[in-house]
Formats: sequence, structure tokens, C-alpha cells
Amino acid sequence: MMTDLFRMLLLIAVLLYILLIGVLMKKGRMSLKYSLVWFASGIVLLFCALFPQVIRFFTNLMGIYSETNAVFFIGVCFLLIIILSLTSIASGQSDRIRTLTQTQAMLEKRIRDLEKIVYKDEQNKDATNDGEK
Repeated sequence: MMTDLFRMLLLIAVLLYILLIGVLMKKGRMSLKYSLVWFASGIVLLFCALFPQVIRFFTNLMGIYSETNAVFFIGVCFLLIIILSLTSIASGQSDRIRTLTQTQAMLEKRIRDLEKIVYKDEQNKDATNDGEK
């Protein structure tokens, strides 16, 4: 059984957690699409703190010894989901960085080639002008 003290501490912690996510989003340090998983985990934990009978039901259903353990189990499950989500995001960013680096290298080569052409044209003009004098 979850004690009232644990429920109150969980409630305060979850509210601070959701507030922190809101502040980070407002300051532009976290985008909405990446914060959805964080918000979902906060809402589930808030729901567990407000309605312990739901936790009791799932505790009995899963055969977990105590409700406190069930809350921590749910927290660990959400952490795994968040880690998987962040790994997916990091992989996508890595691919985008590689593509951007390759594109930049091709553009730099193109600029160097164009500069060579322009330099040769200027040299030819100078040689032509010197020959006319």
C-alpha cells in the first residue's frame, strides 16, 4: 500500500517535473515534438499519485509485491521509452549531420573550381590587354 507521505511526495515531484518541462519549452530549450514522451510520463505518474486504486489494480494484475514497486516499475518503463526515443532522435541527427557535411564539401569544391575558372579568365584578359599595348 502506498503511504500518504509517498503519494504526497510523488505528487509534488511530478508537478515540479511537469513545471520544469513547461519552463524548458517556454525558454526554447526543448521542442514540443521531443517533450511529448516526457509529458506523457509525467501525466501517468500524476495519475498514479492521484488515483492509487489504479496502481493497486495493476499491481495485483502484474503480481508485483507493493504499489510503490509498481510506481517505480512504471517509471523505469517510461525511462526506457524515453531512452529509445532519444536514441532514435540522435541517429536521425547523425544522418542529417553526415548529409550536411557531404553537401558542404561538394559546395566548397564547386566554389574552388569556379574560382579557378574566374582566375584563369582574368589571367587571359590581362595577357590579351598586354598584347594589345
